[in-house]
Amino acid sequence: MSSESKLEQMPGAVEHDAPFFSVIIPTRNRPGLFQRALQSVLAQSTQDLEVIVVNDGSAGEYLAAYQAMEADAADCVSWICQAQRPNGHGPSYSINTGARAARGRYLCILDDDDSWEDMEHLQTARDVILRSDGDVDAYYSNQVAYDENNQRVEHALWLDGLANQLPITNAPCGTFRVEPRTLLQHGGFPHLNCTILHRQLFLDLGGMDEGIRYECEVDLYLRTLSVASHIIYTARCIGRHNVPAISKRNNESTSVDETQKRLSQIRVYQKNLCTSEHPDVVDACRTRLSPLYKHLTTLKRQSGERKAAAVLARVALAHRYSLKWQAYCIYLAVFAMLDRR
Repeated sequence: MSSESKLEQMPGAVEHDAPFFSVIIPTRNRPGLFQRALQSVLAQSTQDLEVIVVNDGSAGEYLAAYQAMEADAADCVSWICQAQRPNGHGPSYSINTGARAARGRYLCILDDDDSWEDMEHLQTARDVILRSDGDVDAYYSNQVAYDENNQRVEHALWLDGLANQLPITNAPCGTFRVEPRTLLQHGGFPHLNCTILHRQLFLDLGGMDEGIRYECEVDLYLRTLSVASHIIYTARCIGRHNVPAISKRNNESTSVDETQKRLSQIRVYQKNLCTSEHPDVVDACRTRLSPLYKHLTTLKRQSGERKAAAVLARVALAHRYSLKWQAYCIYLAVFAMLDRR
């Protein structure tokens, strides 16, 4: 059955015999890395799950390896193969495809170049969710990062150290119930590998924004925090994140230049600034927009585009005022005027 015909039959409600978790693994042109990711899911101690692999139109030279894994796959693994496109459909489209095919109560997403190293990750999450007072909207955890030389990246990637700032609770399994403000003030990057969402909430949000490729997970995170009422956090490091090598172009974070990255980030925060009604999300967007416009200002100035730099500097000032930056705006405006002469 094609992915298109499958999508027409996908109900939003959870079936009575459905698994607790639906794990979505989008993959493209990386069968070797993907195999490790898949095995880390199948090694989880709980069997109350299904795995949905979404092959985003991998090139012909990789298909044999994927087909061999599909032939040997466990019964809980299903495969969706999307049509080939020069740059693929993108992670958002692939994740949405998997989510609409899912039957589980909760959605988990694992990048094909990462892995879950804690074999009790899903079992712990299941126990916490079932013992919680009411439905859990989102469950967040931590992971450890390694660079291309297999050296651990020491700086915090997301919520490392957050538990030390939270009051002692009687929540099960060393977890905490947290508010959006706490998560947003801590900062960091909301990796999908560390995210478990109620499937109905994901569908109600409209899933991933398919127009966003770079940092699409940040957009999902902000929209989740805008509506979620029950959020659980655990300090457990459940996975391994392999930081993409800058020299390689096989990842959304390495296939675009600095200007494109900043523009994509601005789109995410500008969008949520305009659409969110949650005051903490709105404030976080405003806080993050000013540094992004400042970064673009620097890039434009370095490339000799001083008029564009002056315009972007004023936009940054509008989002977060400071006397020092206002003086810099005047400085850039003077040079832009000299260029016109």
